[in-house]
Amino acid sequence: MKHGGYSWRNGKPALDVKDFSVNLNPLGVPKFVEELINEAVRLKIYTYYPPQNLREIKSVIGEIYGVSEDLVGVFNGASEVINVLDDNFTVPQPNYSEYKFRSYYFAEEREDEFVFKLKPGRIIASNPNNPTGSVIKLNEIEDFLKDKKNELVLDESFIDISLAESASRLVNEFSNLTIINSFTKSLAIPGLRFGFSLGHKSKELERLAPIWRINSITYYVVSNLNAKEIRSFFASSRSKVKEIYDKLENAKKLFKMYKSYAPFFLVEFKIPSSLINDELIRRCKCYIRDASNFLGLRNTHARIALKDDVMGLIHTINEIISEKRELSPHVL
Repeated sequence: MKHGGYSWRNGKPALDVKDFSVNLNPLGVPKFVEELINEAVRLKIYTYYPPQNLREIKSVIGEIYGVSEDLVGVFNGASEVINVLDDNFTVPQPNYSEYKFRSYYFAEEREDEFVFKLKPGRIIASNPNNPTGSVIKLNEIEDFLKDKKNELVLDESFIDISLAESASRLVNEFSNLTIINSFTKSLAIPGLRFGFSLGHKSKELERLAPIWRINSITYYVVSNLNAKEIRSFFASSRSKVKEIYDKLENAKKLFKMYKSYAPFFLVEFKIPSSLINDELIRRCKCYIRDASNFLGLRNTHARIALKDDVMGLIHTINEIISEKRELSPHVL
């Protein structure tokens, strides 16, 4: 199964499906972003070419993350940054499936979490990790970067709405660190396709990308964001993530749930997750991420996004497992 959410039909998204496979901010799109989008449409910004000079956007990003705008690269989503990278990297697995690499090694799977270590060399990894929700601690990242022979590309696409600490401030000190991020997940706007890099290699990466990579509406929205308002929204988002996890901690679960710092969590069933998904679609038009195509995971693994109604989803999954256990006790 590929990422990107439940399939569109007849040129339209499946509006009737509760999609728990897509890890967007559980608070949804902030009102101030919706207002900017509506304003851009009202002013027919889509009838104008966007500027080729992206300084205004870079200034906003630099202010939000506390880095010089000269260290900011602007791209058509985090996926474009990933696409322009070379393939001479090592990836600790399981990890985001779009990374290009020459070699990989596996994280240590413990009882309720995956533990990722940084081995010497050129490493690309997500943090928090997609799909496990694990984190690489900031002190471990810093120790890794102190050896100038190492290079780290860290994909922090979920960091702003997670319970983990960003390494973005380290790009000011370490030239061997590049951060990838986007507003896709944190502002719940995957359709606007906005990503960025932070680090000394940002200009080099931008030279590998097309000129017209940011559309007019995206440019209008991002360049008019207020950095203080964004940081406040991210803080509220992290509080929301913690609130949902506090509820989940005490919920009855007839399956294994891994420890996660991200706005999603990994689970494992006793039967293939595809069978659970089939039942979810039939019973409640719900959909989770079959995680079987991640290196290092099994066909019984799945990833579930945090949403306000995730408790209802857990209840339905418990019902499915209970019924299948009654039908096939020797399996479950």
